[in-house]
Amino acid sequence: MDSLPQTGKDVSQEAARSIRVGLRMDRVMTALLVAALFPGCGAVSEQPVRSSTMTVLLDCCAANQMRLHNLKHLLFLPLIERDGREVGPRLAESWEHSPDYRTWTFRLRDDIRWHDGVPVTAHDIAFSAELFRHPDVLFGARVWELDSVVVLDDQTITFALRKPTYYPPTGVWTVFFPKHLLEDLDPAAFYEWDFWTQPVGNGPYRFVRYVPQTMVEFEANPDFYAGEPPIHRMVAKLSTANPLIELMSGAADAATDLKPADLLNLEADPRFVTYYQNDWSELYLVYWNHRHPLLADVRVRRALNHAVDRRALARLLNLPDEIPLVGGLGNDGGVDPNGRRGWDWAPPYDPERAEQLLAEAGWVDHDGDGIRERAGREALFTLLAPQGGSLAAETMGLIMQDQWRRVGVAVEIRPIEMAVVRDVLRSGEFDAGIIWEDQDAHTILWTWFGGPAAPGPDETGNERVPFGYYDAEAAHLLEVIYATPDPEVRDTLYARFNEILRRDMPVMILFPGVYHYAAHRRIRGFRQGWGWLNHPHELWLDPD
Repeated sequence: MDSLPQTGKDVSQEAARSIRVGLRMDRVMTALLVAALFPGCGAVSEQPVRSSTMTVLLDCCAANQMRLHNLKHLLFLPLIERDGREVGPRLAESWEHSPDYRTWTFRLRDDIRWHDGVPVTAHDIAFSAELFRHPDVLFGARVWELDSVVVLDDQTITFALRKPTYYPPTGVWTVFFPKHLLEDLDPAAFYEWDFWTQPVGNGPYRFVRYVPQTMVEFEANPDFYAGEPPIHRMVAKLSTANPLIELMSGAADAATDLKPADLLNLEADPRFVTYYQNDWSELYLVYWNHRHPLLADVRVRRALNHAVDRRALARLLNLPDEIPLVGGLGNDGGVDPNGRRGWDWAPPYDPERAEQLLAEAGWVDHDGDGIRERAGREALFTLLAPQGGSLAAETMGLIMQDQWRRVGVAVEIRPIEMAVVRDVLRSGEFDAGIIWEDQDAHTILWTWFGGPAAPGPDETGNERVPFGYYDAEAAHLLEVIYATPDPEVRDTLYARFNEILRRDMPVMILFPGVYHYAAHRRIRGFRQGWGWLNHPHELWLDPD
């Protein structure tokens, strides 16, 4: 992947310089087990055994001490898995839902055992679900939506939900724990249980040992239902060292938290393969304040969309060439069960059309300084760019600033702390702002369209529509989508909603979240585009 691909025009030196400095585009999930196992970090003195070992580098001393993605799936199994667009069985071999999508029944496999030899049953699932909902625990948001859990027999369990959902409850991230080992423990001490430092799971790998501030070791489970994993030993190395150095020195076989500069070095080294994962739980987008004299005109908003070369933007951010250019919303974070992709339309890059639209809106460069004017006012706005996190908003802003400047629109970048950007956006005291949003329809409903009520102040006196845009049909569609479990119906509703987005351009949607990781070429079996150790039992070592 090129760091500075040819786009027909040069990016600004400032943008290029920012890109070379690097940015984080990773999205790392939280796992309770690892949070408990990794209370501190340090260096590992020993080199890994290469013949049958895979060493994974974990930066457990980052700001969030619970940083990890799927390493919990080494030890524990969820009810279901998701591989790309497909939902498949893991603990559950089959499932069905009631016509109203409020009751889901799962049939468990009968050949899975805990690592101490005790069979896994529906009683373990029910115990874990109730434990997670305990007021002293509150672990795993999806299970909080459960109304009741009923064990029908040792292999069958039913979840009754507070509201219908078209996606199987508990999702692919929730794993379950052994009732026979935990049922007598105090839930109030859940996060301090000794179990977390000596866990007994049911997954492809068994816990071996934990060396504080150094490593956690796992071994292949010979009784795993899908067969003993080919890689005999997994080591989670706990370190704050530069992942690029750890990989290139041979001290680690795989690592996350990679910066673009790291990727460029690794992609140039034939020993390594870089991977990415689309994070469909979020969208990167730009909010417009429709009260701004420039941005109030839909022709201007459409012009600003056409002026952005999204593909070049993605490449300059070192995002994958295959990343979709998103222009709307869709089922389950952009991927519906039938694989339809009407959500990924985006305005084409067309600077000539952008200039035409701006001229039609009355914005013309009268004095020849390269900036358009209308009625004595320059085509100028300020763009909020949150600092920190995985958004890389300042780099995005610099690149788009350069692209907008070429069609005669000036942009001032205003760095802002990530912690306060949402409050500033909700206040309405802004021109435009880069942000990421969860794609859940209810979240979008309140963020973009002010909730189900008509525009106006809410019970606290704040404007429901801080961006100055409201479309009653769009708000109604999102409200109905939120209450509709049938994916076929949701697909139709989303299609109409996306038509409104294309018509009014109330926001500029860019692309889904992405995070990067890399592994030595001898580690085979990683699946490009989805998952980080989602299927550890399918990985194997190529001796050549």
